[in-house]
Amino acid sequence: MLVLVLAKNMMDSKNVTKLGTSFATVYEDRLLVESYIYQLSGHLYQKKMMIEAGFHAQDFSVLPEKLKQNNAAISGLLVEYGKTQLTKEEAVYFRSFKHNLAKLRGLESQLMLLSANGQETVQIKSLLDKQYEGASEHLNRLSHIQVAEGKRLNEQSKQIIAGSAILTQFELILVIAIGVMIQMLVFASKSKLSKFPQNPMLN
Repeated sequence: MLVLVLAKNMMDSKNVTKLGTSFATVYEDRLLVESYIYQLSGHLYQKKMMIEAGFHAQDFSVLPEKLKQNNAAISGLLVEYGKTQLTKEEAVYFRSFKHNLAKLRGLESQLMLLSANGQETVQIKSLLDKQYEGASEHLNRLSHIQVAEGKRLNEQSKQIIAGSAILTQFELILVIAIGVMIQMLVFASKSKLSKFPQNPMLN
């Protein structure tokens, strides 16, 4: 019984550690990442809208400074995202997303240069739209991964809790069984003692 209790305590300790790791992973590697994805999506949208406005007004003079601010914010978010634990699939899409961003920055620089020299920018606009579309698609993929991983970790936590509950029930059943056996032994010993005749000299 003592061995069982010790084993149960060790299992409980491991389960608590696993649960703690699971909850920490959900927060640090899933919920936080989802917030990074949301912010990245917002910055991309702002960049796209600013460029659209520039083409509409045929004035890109204010773009360099504004794009610089958005790009700095995006770089910071990428650093934080990169610190999290990525799945293999997630790492692939994350690299692709960063590749999109690198191409976008190059195209943005070309746009500024062409507009400053009064040259045609329609082709650059088409290339920019393509990269924005690709970046948005990769962000959507990354977001779906967060949901899938969150569900997986939730199921893992449920299994850990269920396993601990089964061990607790087994321990309780064993304690009850041992208690019943002890009662039976006590009754049996009393029954045997009552069969022996008492010594008349003791009366």
